Amino acid sequence: MANSIFSPKFSQTGWNIRMRSCLWIFFAALSAGSSSFGQNSDAADYSRLFNNQIGYLPSAPKIALVSSPTGLPFEIIDAEADRSVLKGMLELAEPENQAGGADLWLADFSIVKATGNYILSVEGIGKSDPFQIDDRIYAPLASRALSVFTLHRSGIALPKILAGNWGRDASHIHDGFLFSEAPGNPQIHPATGGWFDGSDYGKYVVKGNYAAGMLLTLYEFFPQAFPDGSLMAPERGNGAPDLLDEVRWQLEFVLRMQNDQGAFYHKVTSLNPISPIPPEKDESERFVFPPSTAATAGACALLAKASRLYSPLDATFAAACRQSAQRGWNFLTAHAQNIEFENPPNVHTKNYRDIDDADERFWAAVELYLATNDPVYQTGAIAIERKRIPLLSAAGYWGNVMPLAIASLLKAEPDSFDKELREAAVKDLLSLADILVEKTRSNGFQLSLREEDFSWGSNGALLQNAFILCLAHTHSQKRAYKLAALDQLHAVLGRNPLSICYVTGFGRRSPKRPYHFISMTDKFDDPVPGLLVAGPNPTLGDSAVKKAFSSGAAPATIYLDSEESLSTNDADLTRNAALAFIASYFSFE
Repeated sequence: MANSIFSPKFSQTGWNIRMRSCLWIFFAALSAGSSSFGQNSDAADYSRLFNNQIGYLPSAPKIALVSSPTGLPFEIIDAEADRSVLKGMLELAEPENQAGGADLWLADFSIVKATGNYILSVEGIGKSDPFQIDDRIYAPLASRALSVFTLHRSGIALPKILAGNWGRDASHIHDGFLFSEAPGNPQIHPATGGWFDGSDYGKYVVKGNYAAGMLLTLYEFFPQAFPDGSLMAPERGNGAPDLLDEVRWQLEFVLRMQNDQGAFYHKVTSLNPISPIPPEKDESERFVFPPSTAATAGACALLAKASRLYSPLDATFAAACRQSAQRGWNFLTAHAQNIEFENPPNVHTKNYRDIDDADERFWAAVELYLATNDPVYQTGAIAIERKRIPLLSAAGYWGNVMPLAIASLLKAEPDSFDKELREAAVKDLLSLADILVEKTRSNGFQLSLREEDFSWGSNGALLQNAFILCLAHTHSQKRAYKLAALDQLHAVLGRNPLSICYVTGFGRRSPKRPYHFISMTDKFDDPVPGLLVAGPNPTLGDSAVKKAFSSGAAPATIYLDSEESLSTNDADLTRNAALAFIASYFSFE
């Protein structure tokens, strides 16, 4: 157990209170301290103090935020030496901030650069929990975010020496039956393996394509970051980077999801949603549902990219990926119109319908050209680019994979792709990054989301915006892009209006009751560590949130740490993939 990636030894949280349902803004008020500047023992009022609960990089700006009607003195204390290293006054960041409830002030302690553990103390507010300053402060976060993927593997036993408290027998080893509305015995189509979507046990190709594509992009940016033995993957010791071992589990599933015509099936689920149950006890019949062109094009891109990256390690596997991608492209060229997926009658699991597959087709063309150097694929990419102006206008998610295509263009040699196409991609990327920088600068909490931008998965949206900013920084080396990206990471780690670290197992105030089947059905107090939950969502998308909030609440505060809040507290591997990339970027860049 000592070596388990999910062992309590590795947990960064010491806060063990367990609650079925908790309004974090209320809970922060319960923990409010009444300390003055000189009373060392009282904790801060976390309805008024907002800081990154994990810590800061030595060379980067270090800013915490305080909600107060007036400016106040603050100091930074070396937690180990118990001595003050900096004293200052708060500076006004934004008057009358709606989410913070008053004027919003900043404590700027960027001048403190020495590695160590520190405490922020604000007069009348109290003392923060200890946080670190270290140049590798986010590396454990990146590793834990990636280790979550291992725990979400379908069709494999996970021994306790690997998975700790969450070890289990193999699950879903009979996936699945080809769905048919015709009567009779359904045909079996082997579709084992792959990753569960996140909160439940469905396997959705469009979402898996995005998550795996993000992780392969992570590998392409930082190939030395996760070597063999670094992530405790089941295949550790085989000489291959653990990150590629983990993604290969999904790739082999995707290969199984291709039909004889070259198309890729859309998803593997039961006919109806199941209630929370341990994965190895889910005996529901699961079906392989009809193909979509979004799933097919995304799988094409993913497999073509994999053929490049795995070629030095396993030429046979790389060739299989490339051939499968080319068969998928042939299907796409024969079916130029978008074939959208719709749940058949009496099927009620998640749909993940994509009304526009042009971004997936573009990504496929880019990756196939980079993998084969066949000009037919570059011609295909150019044809799509000329019809799609701008090429990139928003950050990514499972329904918009364009940022992954742009990332591949940026990593390729500048003269390896059509010059005009690459220039158009870079122009759109920098234009979007400039918009995100401006949004960040105009927001007191330095968020890249305006109030009207908050929706389902807002934490993922922040990190997808950070991904755009990291790509822009990679190309231009403009510091403003990098700092704005880092601001989004600060936000999900605690510098937000609820003062919550939205990653389970990190910080002192993190989610305890995520909507996550594995965590909901285990026998342990704490959830699986390393999950990035959805975050504030003003759509009031479930009954628990509707009972707790009114539509007039500040969008950035509508969050409920409850197993009943699917719309604000669910887990999702596409978000975890973004978290892994951003945490890695600020660990290895």
